[in-house]
Amino acid sequence: MSELFSIQEQDLFYRLALAIAGLLVVFVLVRVTIRLLTRRIDDPDRVYRISRQIRRTGVVVMIGLLLVIFSPRPAELVAILTVVGAGLAIALRETLLSVAGWLRIVLMHPYQRGDRIEINGVRGDVIDIRVMRTTLMEIGGWVEADQSTGRLVHIPNAWVFLYPVYNYTQGFRFIWNELSVTVTFRSDWQAARDIMESLARESTAIIERQVAEEIRQMSREFLVHYSILTPFVYVRIVENGIRLTLRYLCEVRKRRGTEHALTVSILEAFRQHGGIELAYPAMQVALPDTPQFGSLPPPNRTDHDAPGTRPPDRPHSP
Repeated sequence: MSELFSIQEQDLFYRLALAIAGLLVVFVLVRVTIRLLTRRIDDPDRVYRISRQIRRTGVVVMIGLLLVIFSPRPAELVAILTVVGAGLAIALRETLLSVAGWLRIVLMHPYQRGDRIEINGVRGDVIDIRVMRTTLMEIGGWVEADQSTGRLVHIPNAWVFLYPVYNYTQGFRFIWNELSVTVTFRSDWQAARDIMESLARESTAIIERQVAEEIRQMSREFLVHYSILTPFVYVRIVENGIRLTLRYLCEVRKRRGTEHALTVSILEAFRQHGGIELAYPAMQVALPDTPQFGSLPPPNRTDHDAPGTRPPDRPHSP
C-alpha cells in the first residue's frame, strides 16, 4: 500500500515539475517575442494590439499544456477536450463566426480594401480587414448623398453570413443615378426633356467608352447586359405638373458632384429658354359665395311692430 502511494506521489511530483517547466518555457517565449516586437515596430498602438494577442495565445497554450499533463489517460483527455470544445463553441459563437467570415472574405472576395460597400444598413469605404472585424470609413448618415461623415465603423466579419453585401465598385466602377425635375403643365416639356438629355450626354461622353469596356469585362464573370448606356429622360404626369427623370451613369464616388453640375446647367438652360417653369406644390382654396347686405330679406314684422302702433300693456300682478 505504501508503495502504491509512493508511486502516485512520484507521478504527481513528475507532473507538477513538468507543468512548471512548461509554463516557464511558454512565459519566457511570450516575453522574448514581445521584447523583439517592441524593438522592430515603432507604432505604440500596433505594439499594444499585437502584444495583447501574443499574451492571449500564451494563456491558451498554457491551459492546453496543463490539460495534457494532468490527464490520466488519452481517452479521458479526448473526452475532456470534446466537452471543453463544445462549450467554447457555444460561448464563442460570434467570435468563431467572425473568424469563418474572415476566411470567406479572404478566399471568396465579397469585398476588398478600397471597395465601397453596404451591409446591414452601414455604408462606407473598406479601409482595413482583420480576423475579427472590418473597418469602414462611413458615408451617408446625416450627410446627404454618398459623402464621408469622417467616422470609422467597425463591423464584425460574421455579418457576411447574416446579411447581404452590396458592393458598389466590384467589377464595375459606375452606378446609375437619377435626377428628377417637375415642370408645369403649360411649360414646353419636350424642350425641357431635350435640354436635360443633351446636357447629360455632354457630361457623360468621356466615360461612355470606359463604361462599355468594363461591362464587357464584367459580363465574362457575371450575367450582365445593359442595352442602354446613354442618358435617357423618362416622362411622367404627376398631380402638380410633368415630372422629367434623367437617368445617367456616373462614377461611384462622384455621384453628388455630377448631380450638382447637371442641376446648375439645367436651371441655367431653363432660364435662357424662357418657356419652361418649375412646378411646386400649390393649394387653391374656393370660398362659398357670401350674400351681400343689400340682398338680405327684410325682417318679419308683427302687428305691434307696425308704424303708429304701440305694444300692448303687460298685465300687472295684483
